[in-house]
Amino acid sequence: PYSSNPATPDHTLQVDDPQARKRSHSSIQLSLKGKIMEKLADKSPGAKPKIKKIKRKEEERQRKANQADKLRPPSIFFGDSLDLENWYSCGEGEVSEIESDTGSPRRRSSSAPPRFNIHPLYQHVLLYLQLYDSSRALHALSAIAAMLRAAPSGFVSAISTTSINNTYTPQLSLLQNLLARHRVSVMGKDFYCPISQDSHSHSFRSAMYLEIIISLCLYFLRSYYSAHVPAGPQDLAGNRAMQLTSVEVLTLLFSELAKVTGGSAKGFASFISDVLSKCKVQKVVLHCLLSSIFSAQKWHEQRVAGVNMATVEEGLSEDSVINLSEDQIDSCSAVQAQLLRLLQSLVVLEHRVLLPADEGHVNPQQPMTSLQYLHGQPITAQGMFLCSVIRALHQHHACKMHPQWIGLITATLPYMGRVLRRVVASVTLQLCRNLDNLLQQYRYETGITDTRPQWMALCIPPDLILTLLEGVTAIIHYCLLDPTSQYHQLQVSVDQKHLAEARSGILSILHTIMSSVTLLWSVLHQADNSDKPAAASAASTSNINLGSTKNLRQQILELLGPISMNHGAHFMAAIAYVWNERKQVKTPVRNKVIPVASEEQLLLVELVRSVSAMRTETVMQTVKEVLKQPPAIAKDKKHLSLEVCMLQFFYSYVQRIPVSSLVDSWPSLLALLKDSIQLGLPAPGQFLILGVLNEFILKNPNLESKKDQRELQDVTHKVVEAIGTIAGSSLEQTTWLRRNLEVKPSPQIVVDGTNLEADVEDLMLTVMEASSFTPSVYSVHALTLLAEVLAHLLDMVFYSDEKEKVIPLLVNIMHYVVPYLRNHRNNTIAHNAPSYRACIQLLSSLSGYQYTRRAWKKEAFDLFMDHTFFQMDSSCVSHWRAIIDHLMTHDKTTFRDLMTRVAVAQSSSLSLFTNRDAELEQRAMLLKRLAFTIYSSEVDQYQKYLPDIQERLVESLRLPQVPILHAQVFLFFRVLLLRMSPQHLTSLWPTMITELVQVFLLMEQELTADEDISRTSGPSVAGLETTYSGGNGFSTSYNSQRWLNLYLSACKLLDLALALPPESLPQFQMYRWAFIPEASDDSGLEVRRQGIHQREFKPYIVRLVKLLRKRAKKNPEEDCSTQTLSWEPGHLMLTLYVIRSMEQLLPFFNLLSQVFSSKASSRSGPAYAHNRTDASFPSHKEGHKLESQKVFWSRARQNIEEMVEKDFLEGLIKT
Repeated sequence: PYSSNPATPDHTLQVDDPQARKRSHSSIQLSLKGKIMEKLADKSPGAKPKIKKIKRKEEERQRKANQADKLRPPSIFFGDSLDLENWYSCGEGEVSEIESDTGSPRRRSSSAPPRFNIHPLYQHVLLYLQLYDSSRALHALSAIAAMLRAAPSGFVSAISTTSINNTYTPQLSLLQNLLARHRVSVMGKDFYCPISQDSHSHSFRSAMYLEIIISLCLYFLRSYYSAHVPAGPQDLAGNRAMQLTSVEVLTLLFSELAKVTGGSAKGFASFISDVLSKCKVQKVVLHCLLSSIFSAQKWHEQRVAGVNMATVEEGLSEDSVINLSEDQIDSCSAVQAQLLRLLQSLVVLEHRVLLPADEGHVNPQQPMTSLQYLHGQPITAQGMFLCSVIRALHQHHACKMHPQWIGLITATLPYMGRVLRRVVASVTLQLCRNLDNLLQQYRYETGITDTRPQWMALCIPPDLILTLLEGVTAIIHYCLLDPTSQYHQLQVSVDQKHLAEARSGILSILHTIMSSVTLLWSVLHQADNSDKPAAASAASTSNINLGSTKNLRQQILELLGPISMNHGAHFMAAIAYVWNERKQVKTPVRNKVIPVASEEQLLLVELVRSVSAMRTETVMQTVKEVLKQPPAIAKDKKHLSLEVCMLQFFYSYVQRIPVSSLVDSWPSLLALLKDSIQLGLPAPGQFLILGVLNEFILKNPNLESKKDQRELQDVTHKVVEAIGTIAGSSLEQTTWLRRNLEVKPSPQIVVDGTNLEADVEDLMLTVMEASSFTPSVYSVHALTLLAEVLAHLLDMVFYSDEKEKVIPLLVNIMHYVVPYLRNHRNNTIAHNAPSYRACIQLLSSLSGYQYTRRAWKKEAFDLFMDHTFFQMDSSCVSHWRAIIDHLMTHDKTTFRDLMTRVAVAQSSSLSLFTNRDAELEQRAMLLKRLAFTIYSSEVDQYQKYLPDIQERLVESLRLPQVPILHAQVFLFFRVLLLRMSPQHLTSLWPTMITELVQVFLLMEQELTADEDISRTSGPSVAGLETTYSGGNGFSTSYNSQRWLNLYLSACKLLDLALALPPESLPQFQMYRWAFIPEASDDSGLEVRRQGIHQREFKPYIVRLVKLLRKRAKKNPEEDCSTQTLSWEPGHLMLTLYVIRSMEQLLPFFNLLSQVFSSKASSRSGPAYAHNRTDASFPSHKEGHKLESQKVFWSRARQNIEEMVEKDFLEGLIKT
């Protein structure tokens, strides 16, 4: 209709002929919009179009199909939550044409070189090629705006029903002519080119004034001065005013039309719909909005980079063609704010006039991924709309605009239709990201964290956090709450199907929303608890003002309250998800099966307690729902068990609620525990169930009604059995007939609650490769947990008259425990050690309660009598001491039984069928167990049995040449020194001293004999094993390990006697001189007494030192003749557990001969080494001195006992 020129096709802006392009570019095109507006406003007759040539405009022809390839891709991206492709660089064939009637342009050959390098988003811009009188046009436009305000409905009705062809007058004829020329000019031809009379009369004959006003306002809205026009600041400001006023007119017009169409006939609505599509209103408004966002981003990047990017780009960029300086001043925010209001009124109007049927034509995925305007689709369903919203919210440099954008979304929610889910999910995620980043920035700026946020926002509105939160609240409540609630009372029928989709969309990202909200909660907590007032500290250090923390807290609770009431399970699942996110990175103490909650996690408990809807009972019921049917949550980690996280939260929750509310909600808790047992939760979940039960019983030991108590006992029974089964899962049956269990040969992991699942997973992988067994990796944890809670738990749950009910349960548990305890020989100790340790703790805790005795007595005694009993880790000894103590003291027969065994073993004569060595070993073993029993008791507990014990020891010593047995006797002596009062031991000292002397004589004899042999036979024989028979019938074999053990044991007895304070061993003080040199003895000098030559007695230590030094010097490589040990008062000097040769004792003997005979000490007090401790308490008053000595000796005694304890152990490195 406009032209038949083949170079400029009627439906496109592209110019295929380079000459034609050149010509049309250089030609001056007029836009007489101002003139036409005057005509409308004051109807001055007779004016001719040629009078005013000021208003000229050129439409750029940058839209060529292959232009996108030539563009440098802008360094811009949209929110990563959407799959919108090519957000800003539209590909070939995708550039939507503003003026054309068809959707996309004809393709043109890519060989033609592009002339302009202009971004496709500016394709809607119109250019003035001359200055124009903006004040006159503004006056006319303002008059229309005034009429709209004064009498909106009358004016709108008039312009909607009056055609410009109504009456024939010169002005109307001129108006039609101008409109036609104007149309031609915009389409790229000369304003003055000849146009046929028909073309414009046809084109505008039926146009209503409404259409003319809309068209002209849109023209003004997108018109800019060309960069080549010398426009002054006043002209630019005038054009900006024109743009703003035209937006205002359109906003007023559409708002009124929306009201009018509501009450009018159907025909009127379709007429308005036609007008909108004919004028391409939606298309132009969306283009204006997107380009304003793009410009703001581009200018921000230029400011940051400090370069003018426009000059760098090849060809003519938009900045070198369009004069955008007025927009640049405020980064488009003024125009953008008006456009948002216009868009909102347009969405409402469109909803009224578009037929719902129109929505069905397009595949719902398509519009959101394309920046091409789609005809017949509502604005909200256009990709351009969602794209602009997300992009704008992503611009941290334009924070001040965010409240308006959030306002737009919340206001248009009822008009979203089928894209509701897509929009709310994308927008909510973006708002949460913004909130996270602002909080991260706040924490970074106030020094709470060192992690720098992704971006640092500047010029932040003071209430931005609150606004974001309110926006999220409005969106979520709209989607999640019941349709009868406040948000749905706008007079709009919302399709329930779309609402249901949106609801599921929001629920699927609820965990992300909760993550942001809880982060804010923790920031508020830190702000409230910091020393400075929040406002003062934030103002001084951060760009972000939290404002009133109370208001923010209130807003958070307003957001969460309704969600927790209507969608409790999803709410709690989201809490569980965030709980997992907030766990500590650094692992705390590695011995907790139930991890200790971090500070961040405890804030979650506080948050849930603050939500008024979440009463204790409600929380319990909701947790039960989550456990039964966990809502699907996007799982980041492959081993995030939502149920376990939920229970970890619940465990901390139970720990922190007052007892009263816990007691009131007992029925709910009982239901939760019962259901959990049947759900087959993963092992860590079952541990937490036991933890929760234990917490309840600790807080509320007595339930009032018998029925409740019975149910509690029932639940406890089931939970403990379930944990017992997990504990036994590392065992396997060896025979199919009897229940005979053994430990599977597989590695075990150390207990650590926080990394429980990660540890287990790593272990599973290594084991799968290494062995055919799949280990039950949680058995150690189960045993450890039972050790921590079981004994006390059962004692509280079952009252004194019901203790019998506990026995069957304990028998079952012991069935799983004993195989681990049997399995501790040296070859298996490495991988069974954690289980062994846990089982010992469990047995130790159970043994403290007398009523449990029947369940474990026999097994414990059998284990004690097992020949491998002492092959254990030193950390387990203390637990065994407790067990043996309880075993022997809870009834009188067990100790007697043990004594009888020792007696029987000694009295039975050597039978023909028994091996002598085996029998002696058996005796030594029993003696050692008796010693351990006494060692495990209190002081003087077995004093009445002392005569019997002494008899057993003497009988053992009667047997000659049995070093293995005698070594145990010396250990027994040491135990008696520690566990009996000195007055009770008087009768035992002669035996002890005699035995010590015997052993030292043996050592001396052996060394002397060895020396004689080497002297006579030469050195070659010295290394051979030599045997002598001493006068006392002892036959010694020098290199035998058993004899070496005996020597070591004897030396340790001497060491202990010297280490203990003199007052606790008064009898020994009389014999000291025989073993160690007293102060400044000149031992060995011949002295004359009454004329007879006699040699003075030399202490045994002195004699042995002399001999050992000689021996040591023969072997210069290992010469230890001068070595000595360090000496501390109250500490044992000899800390070896085994010796391979007698020379290893030399440092000990050296020390004894030096320390106790040093010249400095006088014979009176300090020669008794222990008075030296006085030196460690200088300048104290007497009372203090006594007190410190008491403390010193209690500590010293503890050290000594630890050393003696390790002497019981066999076959392990005793560290």
